[in-house]
Amino acid sequence: MINIGVLLVMAWAAHQFIEPSEAKDQLFDWVKIVVPLVELGLLFAALLFWIRNGTFRMAVNADRFEVVDPLSANGSFSVPVSEIVQIKQTHQKNSNFSSIRMHMKSGEQIRITQNHHYNRAKLYAALAKANPDIDLPKSAWRFKQV
Repeated sequence: MINIGVLLVMAWAAHQFIEPSEAKDQLFDWVKIVVPLVELGLLFAALLFWIRNGTFRMAVNADRFEVVDPLSANGSFSVPVSEIVQIKQTHQKNSNFSSIRMHMKSGEQIRITQNHHYNRAKLYAALAKANPDIDLPKSAWRFKQV
């Protein structure tokens, strides 16, 4: 909702501070079309998030590791802790992309989300307690450069 207000303020400021000219008139002919469409899109997204209003949850117990991500069905999973072999944190230099992947005994790789706030050090400690055989990163905050 804040973005809706910011966009309106930016459009108003541009209208006030851009010098009058034919180019300004042409620009604002487009602004009159684009800004309402973007505002409606932002309003729709805000309503969707408000209606869905899910809660991110990450839980580790002696048997299972579960993540419930309300924004992404692909980000949600529940796996037996005994099936986890390794967790790798990597950072690709060329694309500036970091990822955390969990490797399973079956060969499956599951991406662990970084889109929500959680303490990786506590997560890794809980996983180590549940299954000491899991190969975990030495530091929760360092990523191996690839």
